[in-house]
Amino acid sequence: MKKSKLFAPFLMLLAGAIASIMMYYFQYSTKQMLPRLVIVLVVFYLIGCFTQKKVVSFVEQILEREEKERERLEQERLEQERLENEAAEAEGKDADAVQEDI
Repeated sequence: MKKSKLFAPFLMLLAGAIASIMMYYFQYSTKQMLPRLVIVLVVFYLIGCFTQKKVVSFVEQILEREEKERERLEQERLEQERLENEAAEAEGKDADAVQEDI
């Protein structure tokens, strides 16, 4: 499983642990703790899912831009090689023409 898929559950569990510790510290009863803890877990899971989707889409955009840049650089390199080959062929023809004149 990708690490990015674990963000929402990790955030939810972290928030649940912090909420549980705080409620235990402030001596909440079990009947008071349970509904609040469930609400905290659900809210932070939803926040984590939203954040996870945004981060994944952002990373995909970055990878897409990098791929386009890579393709552009490859096209430029091929064009440069083509121009160099044409220049070399033209020089070769010029040299052959000079040798024929001699």
